[in-house]
Amino acid sequence: MEHKFVIRGRFYGDKTFPSLNDYLHECGKNPKNGGKMKRDYMMVASNAIRLQLRRLKVNRPIILHYRFYEPRKGQRRDFMNIFSLADKVIQDALQQCKVIPDDGPDWVKNTTHEFYYTDKEPWVEVVIEEL
Repeated sequence: MEHKFVIRGRFYGDKTFPSLNDYLHECGKNPKNGGKMKRDYMMVASNAIRLQLRRLKVNRPIILHYRFYEPRKGQRRDFMNIFSLADKVIQDALQQCKVIPDDGPDWVKNTTHEFYYTDKEPWVEVVIEEL
């Protein structure tokens, strides 16, 4: 069975999520800044999960499939820097919303990611595939 939710909007400048480099830069300023940034983007992800997945609880291991739609104009970012922070934030939000009991390897077996460019508002699609 598959479940999908979408995080749509410009929450970090003209992008949906900051990159790992942006996060590390904030941590370099002050470690509390990094924690605040992570909490802020977990809230963005949690809001999308609660609105679109309602009270979904998964009882089997999963694979997470990500599709990132980045702005076509402006700075092109390194895909792995985008994916790594977004993946961590989204997995933590799934656990916080009780969709998955744990974000460890017993529950999240794998992830896939694809990147596209758009002229529209940026978004991230997440498909949860139950195994």
